[in-house]
Amino acid sequence: MKKEEISTLSILDKMSKDDNKGIRMSTTITSVSNVSQGAIIGFGVENFIGDDVKVQLAGLPGEYMVFCMAVSRKELEKTRQIMQDEAQHER
Repeated sequence: MKKEEISTLSILDKMSKDDNKGIRMSTTITSVSNVSQGAIIGFGVENFIGDDVKVQLAGLPGEYMVFCMAVSRKELEKTRQIMQDEAQHER
């Protein structure tokens, strides 16, 4: 990555701190199945997101970038503790 490039995760972090403007999230898992390419996980989202994804399945660009992110709870809690400790030391 070039020095002047800003990562997508950094941008999403800023967006999430700005009242989640433009971000729609779901933790409602509706199905899981295994196929030869790996696992397929279904999520419950608002209808307009589903409509947008249908457009993307047809090969057209949609308004939303839709992706799945799996986060290790163990690493999340470990990082949360590190960040809390750092914040306490700054006081």
